[in-house]
Amino acid sequence: MTMSLKQKIKKFYYSRIVKPIIFNSRLGRRTMFGYADSGINFDHIYNNKAKGYNKLGETVDRILLNLPACKATRHRKNRIVEILTKEIQNNSKNGIKTRIVDLASGPARYIVDAITDKLINNTEVLCFDANEHSLEYGKKIARGKQMLFKKTNILKIGGPHYKRISEVKDWRPNLVVCSGLYEYLEDEEVKSSFKKVMEFLDKDGLLLFVTQKSNPNKKLIENVGVTSSDKKWVLNYRTPSILKKWMQENRFKNIEFEIDPWGMYEFFKGRK
Repeated sequence: MTMSLKQKIKKFYYSRIVKPIIFNSRLGRRTMFGYADSGINFDHIYNNKAKGYNKLGETVDRILLNLPACKATRHRKNRIVEILTKEIQNNSKNGIKTRIVDLASGPARYIVDAITDKLINNTEVLCFDANEHSLEYGKKIARGKQMLFKKTNILKIGGPHYKRISEVKDWRPNLVVCSGLYEYLEDEEVKSSFKKVMEFLDKDGLLLFVTQKSNPNKKLIENVGVTSSDKKWVLNYRTPSILKKWMQENRFKNIEFEIDPWGMYEFFKGRK
């Protein structure tokens, strides 16, 4: 298929101008080399400390870290920590230990930060992710906390597997966290995930998930980003109304949602 003049200009712009420049920055190079969707890359955004492979790279890294999408991503982490902390504290007041399952956890930085010294003995966590580097990094930053990291492909985990998790020493999660997964999945996969979570979540347990409604830097990430599966960083954006509908169809109750100030991330909570 012959490219139009507009397409040729676009290809030239990103391949010959944008990519060579951002390649000098830590965030830019990792994003181009298959770490666009990795927990380690997000941790760099969370830390918000510019790093480059030369002076130009450090400057470019600071520019990238100041993009609206990166600001929204840091807000996402902080907001998740707030929600998790409140849930763990409320459970503790009622004499309940919080048992967390994190789907596609990466290093689970938000959980690590939420479990303060006062809450260590009241929390147990099981993290699933397919990226071994992210899991190893998670183990490193979670030292001293009751967090277990398991390598697995979330999409290949069926209902029976979740059921076995629940039956290990009567261990059943009362909090399931899923951040940065559903925007990579097709509609039926998201609905299937809701169904599975409902099956193994403990009574009155909470599902907290965060996904993307849009992205203020959509053009940049789609033309530069490469995921761990060696694909372009193209996401599935969904409206709150459709996600709420799917949750209702799977019998979640007390559904609440909020959208960040950048209109990028949507935060959903629902109970069994």
